[in-house]
Amino acid sequence: MARPLKWTEKKIQSLKDAGHGRGLGKDYIPWLSVTDVSSLGRSRRVFSHKTDRTHELLSDVEYRLFLVLEWMSDVVDIREQYPLNREMTLTIAQQLGLRHPYYPGTQVATVMTVDFFVTRMVAGTKSFMALNAKRDEEASDENSMLKLEIQREFFESNDVPHHTIFHSQIPRQKTDNIDWIRSALLKPGEAEPRPGFFSGLTARMAADLSGSATHPSTTLSDYCIAFDERHGLEKGIGLRVAQILMHERVLRVDLSSPNLAAEQLSAFVMTAQRGKLRAVGGA
Repeated sequence: MARPLKWTEKKIQSLKDAGHGRGLGKDYIPWLSVTDVSSLGRSRRVFSHKTDRTHELLSDVEYRLFLVLEWMSDVVDIREQYPLNREMTLTIAQQLGLRHPYYPGTQVATVMTVDFFVTRMVAGTKSFMALNAKRDEEASDENSMLKLEIQREFFESNDVPHHTIFHSQIPRQKTDNIDWIRSALLKPGEAEPRPGFFSGLTARMAADLSGSATHPSTTLSDYCIAFDERHGLEKGIGLRVAQILMHERVLRVDLSSPNLAAEQLSAFVMTAQRGKLRAVGGA
């Protein structure tokens, strides 16, 4: 169970000195971790092959929004629990006539954080976007909305688009499918049976699916079972290989499908040929 931090000015300075809230990519350190706060939702630590680090996500809504962001090809970095300059938020709150949040039971002004500070790269141009992930019921919570108003003004003054995403706006089926697809990637510390095991199999499956021997009405599940049998693989390896191909966008899918494994092969589109696959787990 998380043990909330006892917030003091000394503690805030120590976090700054330790680099919290700074860095890019794999070097970024979130301002808060799952052990620092009490969460009403299910907090979790999630490794991302895109950023090559473990992310600190404080709720189910944050996790589902994270899945969408990680899946987006133009998103190149995701910084969660990103701290805002406290002097600026205090000034903004005063200008708006709002009470700046303070840590409960203290006279210490809160270091406000946005759930996600995202870097995008579109046509060679870098841009930033700030996102908060909230449950629908928080829209009627006055304190929550006042904090968002301070954040909105903060990012507007810094020319960064800021959006609040409510859980009902995040497509459940899509994120369930993304979650299932990414579950096939190598976990930190997990070793392949031999070097190049999965890259070899993804190339083999990609070439196979690009050919004319497969019947379009065959389901992906049945095809993968046959793939395992043909190549003497442990049961389930073929489906994992197909998931990796989906993650690599070699095998294009409709993420609104209620059951990707049960879809016929005709529902999938191949977009790359053997020898052009990126390494398993690549961004």
